[in-house]
Amino acid sequence: MNIIIDRDKAKKILIIKFGGLGDVFLSTIVIDSLKNYFPNSTLDYLVEKAGREAIAHDPRIQSVFTLDKETMNPISIIASVRKQQYDMVIDLFGNPRSAIITFLSGATFRVGLDYGWRKHLYSIVGQAQRDKLHGAAVNLQALTAMGIPVVNRRLQFPLSSNDQHFASEFWKSNQLDRKFVVGILPTGGWPSKRCEPSKFAEIGAALVTRYDAKVLIVWGPSDKNDALEIHRLMNSSAVVGPPASLAQNIALLSRCTAIISNDSGPMHIASSFDVPILCIYGPTFPEGPYGEIHSWVRNEGLSCLACNLLQCPIQHQCMAELPVQIVLDTFEQMLQNNNIRIIA
Repeated sequence: MNIIIDRDKAKKILIIKFGGLGDVFLSTIVIDSLKNYFPNSTLDYLVEKAGREAIAHDPRIQSVFTLDKETMNPISIIASVRKQQYDMVIDLFGNPRSAIITFLSGATFRVGLDYGWRKHLYSIVGQAQRDKLHGAAVNLQALTAMGIPVVNRRLQFPLSSNDQHFASEFWKSNQLDRKFVVGILPTGGWPSKRCEPSKFAEIGAALVTRYDAKVLIVWGPSDKNDALEIHRLMNSSAVVGPPASLAQNIALLSRCTAIISNDSGPMHIASSFDVPILCIYGPTFPEGPYGEIHSWVRNEGLSCLACNLLQCPIQHQCMAELPVQIVLDTFEQMLQNNNIRIIA
């Protein structure tokens, strides 16, 4: 049975969400509903460094605390949380560490999902249904357990006027206005998630031929070499994005007509804009970018798909042998589903 919480009993709320950019970003789907139900409450986040940029500049959040595993021991982490005197702690990560922090937080309301033995550490438990729901929707299960109505099921990543101006100026300087621009996003948190630059170059060249597309390669610090290699292999028929912050890169992607991406945190963030994304999957389960406008593709028929290995121990066939025609056909279907008509 769901518990209904008095709105005046939760003045100070903490959300715990460890993991990378995508993990943290997908959890932000609960923010609007919490702010609506507890309008006089403050809302904080506890994250790891890898996921901080997904929430650090969100104006809906009062404070973002970063767990530093190198300098903070478990006792100091728990002491820091208890010092804040939260009325409610919501654990949206559900591993042993986050569950124990929640249990020892001192909060009256300790909310989590039914992951194994950890569910016994919460005072309010939601049904994760991880096998049935997208990761974003799983987070909403915590709201359901608290009897809080969901007022917004859309993800959002606020962009500053400076970020938008950065993208606008790049568009103008590269004459991309009113063009069919396909963003290529070669990033990926695991090496096994990264489609080879040669494959991305094949896909990009096919897009140029089929749609007279302008291909924009958007990259972060760890992707620079891949981006430059894609550009080289395409014989400069693509545009390489400039060095940029995460928010600036998202602003660039938000102006594209469509995006082709690896499974990655920036992909999840980009999915919050009205730009259809085709995500390439291999080692991870293809739950797809969140939202009905998006799609996904993988090299079907391999026995090793969704292996969850960080490094591929064989030849990375899921990416290296992905048929370009399957990517193009799926991309075309995604365009049709979104009523995007291109006359090449």
